[in-house]
Amino acid sequence: MTEITKEERYWLWLSSVDGIGPVRFYDTLNVFTDLEQAFHECALIPELVKSVTAKQKKALLESANESYIDRLLDSCTRKGIQVLTRLNQDYPHTLAEIENPPPVLFYKGVLPNFDEMSCAIVGSRRPTKNGFSTARSLACGLAGEGVVIVSGMARGIDTAAHMGALEANGITVAVLGCGADVVYPQENRELYERILDSGAVISEFLPGTEPKPQFFPQRNRIVSGLSNVLIAGEGGERSGARITVDDALRQGRDVYTMICDLKSPVAKLPLYLMDSGAPVVQKAADVMNGMGWRMRHDSAVQKSKNGANKLDLLEAQIYNLLLKENLSAGDLAGETGIAIKDINTILTVMELKGLIEGMPGDRFRINS
Repeated sequence: MTEITKEERYWLWLSSVDGIGPVRFYDTLNVFTDLEQAFHECALIPELVKSVTAKQKKALLESANESYIDRLLDSCTRKGIQVLTRLNQDYPHTLAEIENPPPVLFYKGVLPNFDEMSCAIVGSRRPTKNGFSTARSLACGLAGEGVVIVSGMARGIDTAAHMGALEANGITVAVLGCGADVVYPQENRELYERILDSGAVISEFLPGTEPKPQFFPQRNRIVSGLSNVLIAGEGGERSGARITVDDALRQGRDVYTMICDLKSPVAKLPLYLMDSGAPVVQKAADVMNGMGWRMRHDSAVQKSKNGANKLDLLEAQIYNLLLKENLSAGDLAGETGIAIKDINTILTVMELKGLIEGMPGDRFRINS
């Protein structure tokens, strides 16, 4: 394991104390500035730091000894877990920027460079077959372009994202709501091992920590914090994915959403984002172009003789109507019998593909 400095030992100590989360950690750091002093004067912490209560005093006193820190480090070494504090130059800059970043990260594998091109993909644990396939395809395309794919290794969309990245022989990172040595869910053990071949599993929780419901919202801010952009797949209105989306927005990240069946029960998150103006993406090029990232591969879309890309049935119907004349979303809804909200979504996707363009008066025409 990489050696840590004397100062980092005390960061590890304080961050590991039961009840001292990131907020109380930084409150303590603001008061003492030197955590070695806090270590030796730990009985004063509840008196001087308002957010630390007498309830944490016992845990502070019991852990404030060098042998406790040595045992933590020995445990990490035995389990092949690296310790990375925020003091280390290898700590991801994107994550360091967020509010109350994890003081210490525990990880297995190899940390990639998150700062240049990294993308979080999140969504429902119970996506539709098409939702799973779309997430997998997007992750595969992006990873093939050198984008680091970040997700939480949960069932559903998270699993699809990791699988897609691995299919492209790309790099993917799983952020866990448990210790970095704990595989959850168990059916993803093989996926966990495959991720470690080229990427990493990361946690802010001590090795051996079992998953608990309250850990996952805390984990989600790291998923978005490690990423330059977040893509939301299918998900519920009050889902964990929605929490991650909100984290990303607070952190100033770009947020996109995947196209999906808008009548599906798991379309509430994409619909919310579409209504909020989030771009809709279907393929890696949409994200690469939106983020201004240079593509490694020629992914120019081949056009047919009439200039149309490969279309699904509804897109083809709209495209053919616009070949005849320029129409508004309302006109198209009347011609096709499709709900105006669905028409607007399809038009957004077609604009992203470069098939059509908007005109003054909310009308649309074929992009020649």
